[in-house]
Amino acid sequence: MNIEYLKTFLALASNGNFTKTAQNLFISQSTVSIRIKELEKEIGKKLFERNHGTAVLTLPGKALVEYAEKIVGLEANAIEQASLAGTFSERLIVGTVYYFYDSFIADNLEDHLERHPDIAIRIVLGHSMKIIQSIGTGDLDIGFTHHPYNHPGYYCQLFNVDEMLLVTGAHNNQYINGISIWEVKNLPILYSSFLDHATENWIFPRQHLFSLDIDVGGKIVPFLKKGDRYTFLPKKLVEKELQEGTLINIPLIGNQLPPLENYIIYKRDNEKHATICHWIKWLRNILQNPEPCPLCGAE
Repeated sequence: MNIEYLKTFLALASNGNFTKTAQNLFISQSTVSIRIKELEKEIGKKLFERNHGTAVLTLPGKALVEYAEKIVGLEANAIEQASLAGTFSERLIVGTVYYFYDSFIADNLEDHLERHPDIAIRIVLGHSMKIIQSIGTGDLDIGFTHHPYNHPGYYCQLFNVDEMLLVTGAHNNQYINGISIWEVKNLPILYSSFLDHATENWIFPRQHLFSLDIDVGGKIVPFLKKGDRYTFLPKKLVEKELQEGTLINIPLIGNQLPPLENYIIYKRDNEKHATICHWIKWLRNILQNPEPCPLCGAE
C-alpha cells in the first residue's frame, strides 16, 4: 500500500476538500484525485462521497482512517529510529504557530538543548490549521495552536493566554488617552491576523481591506514604527518594544478584547510518552505554568 496515497487520504479526510488538500501537500488537485482513486481501486471500496470538490468519508473510509494513521506513523517511526541510532535517544517534532515560537520557545530553546543533549528537536512553524492537520497525520508529536482540536484520540489543553493590545509607534500620541472601539475602524489599521474572526467582524465592516496584510503577524511590527499606523497584537509579542518605548499601547475605552488563546495538542497513544512529558514540564517551568501534564499527571 503506497504510503503517499495514505498520507493524501488522511489529509483529505481531515479537511474534506480536494483543493485544500492539494495546497497543503504542495501537489496538484489531479494528483490528489488520482491517488484517492488508486487507493479505492486497491481496497475495492469507495472511500469518499464527492460533491463539487468536497469529500465526505464513507463507512469504509472511516474504517480506514485509524489503520492509515498507524501505517503512516509506523513508517515515520522506522525512519526516525534508524536515523537516531547511536546519536540520540529520541527525536521530538514540535509544530508551533509563529507567535508562540517567537514569544516563548525561541529564546529558551538553547536551555533545552543543554539540558537534554540526547534529544533531537525539530521545530515546524505554521498556522494553526496546518499544525492541527499535521498532528492528525502523525507528522508532528506536539502542536501549539491558537485553536482547540476536539478529538477523543488527542489531548488538547489551553496552555496560556495573552492580552490583546491596540499598538502604534511611540511618536503617535493622538489617542494616547484612549479610543472607543467604534472609532478604531476609521484608523489606518494594519492587519496582523491575531484577532479572532468574531471580534474582527464586530469591529470592521465585512470584506474590509487593509493597506497592509501580513499573515505572519509579528512581521508587521517594523511598519508600526513609521507613520501613524495601528494594529492589534498580543502583549507578549511586543513586550520588548513596549519596554523600550518604540511602541505604545492605546487603551480601548469601554471595551476589552478577548485574549489570544494558545493550546497544546498531542496524541494520547504517542509512543514518545516520556519525551513529550519532559518537554511539557520544561516549557511549563519556563512559563511558570503549574498545570500538570495530562499524560502522566506530573507538574
